[in-house]
This record gives sequence, structure tokens and C-alpha cells, in this order.
Amino acid sequence: MAHLRRPMRRENTYKPFSSRNMRRGSADSNYSQPSSDLSLDEEKETLRREKERQALSQLEKARGKPVAFAVRTNVSYDGSLDDDSPVHGSAISFDVREFLHIKEKYDNNWWIGRLVKEGCDVGFIPSPVKLENLRLQATQVRTTKLYSSKTSSSSNLGAAANDVSRGSTPPTPGDESDSVGNARLGKTNITTPPAKEKKKPFFKKQETTTPYDVVPSMRPVVLVGPSLKGYEVTDMMQKALFDFLKHRFEGRIIITRVMADISLAKRSLLNNPSKRAIMERSNSRSTCLAEVQAEIERIFELARTLQLVVLDCDTINHPSQLAKTSLAPTIVYLKISSPKVLQRLIKSRGKNQARHLNVQMVAADKLAQCPPEMFDVILDENQLEDACEHIAEYLEAYWRATHPPVPQTVPRPLNPSPQASPSGDQVGRINASPPDFAGSLSPISLHPEY
Repeated sequence: MAHLRRPMRRENTYKPFSSRNMRRGSADSNYSQPSSDLSLDEEKETLRREKERQALSQLEKARGKPVAFAVRTNVSYDGSLDDDSPVHGSAISFDVREFLHIKEKYDNNWWIGRLVKEGCDVGFIPSPVKLENLRLQATQVRTTKLYSSKTSSSSNLGAAANDVSRGSTPPTPGDESDSVGNARLGKTNITTPPAKEKKKPFFKKQETTTPYDVVPSMRPVVLVGPSLKGYEVTDMMQKALFDFLKHRFEGRIIITRVMADISLAKRSLLNNPSKRAIMERSNSRSTCLAEVQAEIERIFELARTLQLVVLDCDTINHPSQLAKTSLAPTIVYLKISSPKVLQRLIKSRGKNQARHLNVQMVAADKLAQCPPEMFDVILDENQLEDACEHIAEYLEAYWRATHPPVPQTVPRPLNPSPQASPSGDQVGRINASPPDFAGSLSPISLHPEY
């Protein structure tokens, strides 16, 4: 048995790849990875350029399309802070209570339209869905920063409480909120106007501000003053203005009489069926809400023609009557500055009008107490001719703002070359930014008729 030897097992040792093969594999992998990434980036860039080219083509075609509807803004938006519009640099910025003409819908996040202001071109306008997403993002960022600030402040309070030698009292909750509220949270591209401080009622759902209110495509013009409608002095002076506007803007103006009480057409009332039913039952006037709604729809249809719309309202004597409606009218205040002049005018119309002197003087005084911001145009000239020219200049500027000239130009390329660059006149016309017509009470410089 001694001569039998136990067979030795062959050890299976692990032999790695040779260094030459290992270097070749690493070199191949390092070489192939950037090529695949590069091709993927090129494909993404090609798709992005093609999508931007299609968006630019759709934007150019929208210039000649009619206005689908108009909105008034309740928030401000700065497209230059985060411009992710389909065509870079084409997002339209706007402030609160400005007006936008919408041409068409591009997608769920963007509309195509323009700011109703002289010299403004079409561009991409954020849709309500887009603005709501931006608002939620801004709220989340603000909540996160407030939470981190409160956490750091509470840790500082704990450290201060352990330090007995300081003898200082912790800040009050009101001071803490002020210190947190004044912290800079960074810029956002959407801002909402500060809400009026009111007591929060129990068990009542808080109303959220919608970013846009649908308004007529052309803001209807409503005359108020110098006193009450239905009396000779007011009706006589307003009729003189109506006759002037009818001849001055012949072919591009609609003057219509409104006998329904359109002050009842409040947005909150017409959009709430329960309030509407209660109002219809309790309203003792001959005008019901159905007639008011029909009159509002008629005004919207007249405005779709993009002609100047002037309303001769029987029941509107104060700008506050139309403040909560969806008409967004241009309020023109026909003002007689001297109460003595108005008093003499009323007395000159005979005893029948002088019998109602007090009620007319009270109505004129209420209009005189209104702040100028409640009116778009104040006609306080002494001569009727001067007042007519004032309102004509204002409406001419509004006409130019709502009827921009359609440029007959070749669509701009995505990569503009020196040969395709616009001329100096075109650059001046594109970059021109005349003053906004809305809300301006200053006299507008006289221009030739459009």
C-alpha cells in the first residue's frame, strides 16, 4: 500500500484577463460611450429644432387669423424669467388688469395671441393650466423655505433658552412671522395681486382668483355724467357726443341702446345657479336675469366684429355699477367741473326739470367724489368741440391697439443670417413700445385717422 500514491488535485486557480486584453476592452468602451451619447443628443436637438420650426410656422400663420376671444388678466406674468415657450423668446409678459386677444390654442400649456397694446406682436400666452402649475410650484418653494426658516429659528430659540446669562426673552410669534415673511424667497415669473384683508368666515369656501376673465373682444364704451340719465341736461350732452362719434368713426363703430339693467350681470351671480334663482324670485323689477344675460351675450357678439361698441345705457349712472360685471367697459366721464354751471343748465330747461334739481345735483356730486382711477377718460373741457376731440384721440389710439397692421414679411428663420436681418426701419418698428392706452387719463397726441 505504500507504493500507492494519492493523486494530487489540480488546483483551479483564477486567471484574470491579460493586461493587454483588459486595456483594449476599456479603450473600446471609453470610445463607444461618447459616440452613443453624441448621437442621442443630436437626435434630441433635431427633434427640438423641428418642433420649434413648426411652432414658429403656426405663430406666423396666427397673425392673419381673427380674434377668437379676449381676456382680462388677474395676475402678472414675466415670460423672461423662465421662458419655456415653444419658441424661445416669444412668451408674452403682462401685468394685472391688462387685456389679451387670443387667436388660437397651441396646446394645453400655451395659447397664441397678443397683448392689446399698440406695437405688440403675437406670441405665446400661458394658459390657465400653465399658470396654475407655476403658482403651485411657487407655493411649494415658499412653503419649503418657510419651514426651513421656522426650523432654524426654533433651534435658535432653544439655544437661547439654555443660555441663562443672556436674560433675553424669546421673540413673539408675530415678530417671528414678520422675520420669516420678510425673507427673500427669490423671483417668480407669476405674481398675484395682494388680496384685501378680510375676516375669514367659518364654514365658507374661500374663492380662488382665476388668472383670466373672459371679456368682450372690444371694450364697450359707456358714458356717465354729468348727472342722471333720463333728465334733459345729461341726455342732451351725451347725445351730442354720440352724434359726433357716429360721424367721426363711420364704418367702424356701433352705437346701441341698452334698456336692460346690466348692472345685475355680476360674474358671481350669473355663475351661481342658487344665487340666480333667489335673485329671480326676489327681484320685483320688470327686467329679469334672463333678459340681462341675453343683453350681455348681444354685447359680446357685437364686440366680435372688432368694431368700436358704444352703449347708450338707460340705467348706468355710476362706474361702480359695472365694476363686477364681465363687460370690462371703457368708462367715459362727461364732467361739468362747476356745480353752479350745472345748476344753471338744469334751470334753463324749464320748471319741469328744475323740480328735480336736487336729485340731479346729488348724482353729479357722487360722480365728482369718485377717484380718477375709476374712469378711463375724463372729459372736463369747457367746450364741446374740445371734449369731442379728446374722446376721438383716445378711441383712435384704442383702434390702433386692437387692429395691428399685418406685416407682409417672410417668416424669420431659427438661425438668422446677416442677409436675413431686418432693416433699420423694421427694427425700430418692432422695438417700438408706445404708452399703453388702458387706464391712461392723459391727453393722447393727435394722429391721422387709421
